[in-house]
Formats: sequence, structure tokens, C-alpha cells
Amino acid sequence: MQSLLYVTILAGATLFWGYIFYKKDYHPQPIKVLLQIFGIGLFAMLPVFAYKYIYQNYLPIISEFEIFRPLLDHGLLTGFTLFLFNLILLTIILLTVTGLMTVIFTLFRKDTALNIRSALKKIDELELIPVSVMIGLLIYLEKISEGIFNVPIVQGVIGSILFLTIIEEYIKHLIVRFVDDKKLRDIDDAITLSVMVGLAFATSETLIYAISAGDLSLIIYRSFLTLPIHLVASGIFGYYYGLAHFAKPITAVTGGDQTYKVPTGLIGKVFKFKRSQLYEEEKMSKGLLLATLFHGTANILFELNLAFIVVPIIVLGLVLLSYMYKEGHTMYRLLRAH
Repeated sequence: MQSLLYVTILAGATLFWGYIFYKKDYHPQPIKVLLQIFGIGLFAMLPVFAYKYIYQNYLPIISEFEIFRPLLDHGLLTGFTLFLFNLILLTIILLTVTGLMTVIFTLFRKDTALNIRSALKKIDELELIPVSVMIGLLIYLEKISEGIFNVPIVQGVIGSILFLTIIEEYIKHLIVRFVDDKKLRDIDDAITLSVMVGLAFATSETLIYAISAGDLSLIIYRSFLTLPIHLVASGIFGYYYGLAHFAKPITAVTGGDQTYKVPTGLIGKVFKFKRSQLYEEEKMSKGLLLATLFHGTANILFELNLAFIVVPIIVLGLVLLSYMYKEGHTMYRLLRAH
């Protein structure tokens, strides 16, 4: 009976958060679409489990911290080369597993396959790499600081907690990208769909965590801490993904085409950058970075038994997400006017 009560609390919290953000969307997607992407999001833990299974049994070089070890055990050039090789291997695995999962749970729909093919053609699907490189540089700075000041900055936190957070945010985004990329009508849609996936991910993670710990009472506090952490982080990424998705009209209307300078010379000729493409890449990287920092900060505070600090962070995140909805709607009206 008590177990049923805890599950009911989790279901109620999920409905509560889902309804709030459904109402924030100025032009929400049909309920059918939201329920579909939420249903797929419930299985978003599968690529995470697959990743862990693969590195535990076949490829230890892509584990959370081992992937960074070349940065510490080799010289700068060799270390970064090995690090990037491992990172690209990991990215291919995540894309493959998430893509297969999405195709299966959308019952092999043709538009899902087309979405995946379209996504794989774009460089921004590899946003895992630039953000991971940023964390790699942090590890280099840590190594240097340890030699100078003899003060460690906790390699495990950077190499494990933050990196696993990147993977989770990346997978949640891929589900949105693979399922409903072509159905986005405005930035609000990108936020709401991302929130629904984040909420679903947190719901299944909460159940799995409580069951594995043998204490279903953990559902209570996780319903009001873990759920909003995931949905805010996903919503932040969703906002920047929305900006990236509408990069061409935005840069044309707002003058962003002047802000983002196209490289000239050999680099410009080889890669043939467009101003809208630079805008898109910048927004995608920024979205994954900020989502990771928000989610990772909360995880680190939990590890340090400072959960009470997470509450004001969640409140700030919810306020930020509300602001992003308003900014998204402002951009929608601006684009409509042109």
C-alpha cells in the first residue's frame, strides 16, 4: 500500500510539472505528440545503460574518467589526439544506440528515419565533442594548478560527474531531434518537447534509483528535486536548440548575420561557412554547455551533501526557463512580422 502511495506521488509530480510547462507554451504541440515524446523519453536511460555496459565489458577507454586519462598520461598533442579518438568513438555509439531506440519506439515510422538522416548530416549533432573538449581543458588546468599550488580540484568530479551529465543531456536532446525535429513551429516547441523528454527521463531514473536502493521513500524528495533539475536542464538546451533550428530567419531578421563573421582565406574556402551556420553552432554548443553546468552543479552539490543549496538553484532555473519562454515568444512574433 505504501509503495502505491509513493508511485502515486511520483505520477502526480510528473503530471504537475508537465502541466505547468504545457501551459507556458504559447502554441503547444498536440497532446498526442507530447505524450509520444514523453513515452519515448521514459526509455532514455537505455542508451546510458548501453554505454555503461559497453565500456564495462568491451571498451574501458570510453568510461567516464578513462576517456580523459590520455590528457594526464601523455603529452599535449598525443593526449589530445587519443582523447578525441575516444570521444568520437563514444559519440558514434551514443548516436547509434539512441537512433535505434528511437526508431523502435516510434514503431519504425518513416519520418523518424528521415529526421535521423537529416540530423546526422549536420555537424551540430556532434556538440558532445566541443563541450567535452572544454572539460578536457579544465582537467589540463587542474593538472597544472596541482603542480603550482599543490591544491587538487577533484579530477573525479570533472571527469565523472560532469561528463556523465553531458551524456545524459546529449541523449535527451537526440530524442527530441530524432522524433520531432521537423514539427518545430517556434522556439517554444523546442523548449516544451525538451522539457517533456527531461521530465520522462527523470521519472524513470527516480523509479530505477529508488528500486535499486531498496527505499521507495526516496521517490518523495526526488519528485521535487530530481524532476525539476532534469526538466530545467533540458529546457535550457531546448531554448538554444530552438534558436539554432531557426538560425536562418533569425540571423536575417535580427542582424545576426553581421554579428557572426564568416572566416575568410583558406579556412573559409575549405569549410564554406555561412553566417547562419556559425550562429547555429554557437547556440548548440552554448545550450549543451549551460544545460550541463546546471545539471552538473546540482549533482555535485548532492555528492557533497549540500542538497539544501539545490532548492534556490532550482527556483532560479525555473525563473530562467519562464524568461526563455517569453524570449522565444518575442522571437516568434518578430519572425512572423517579417
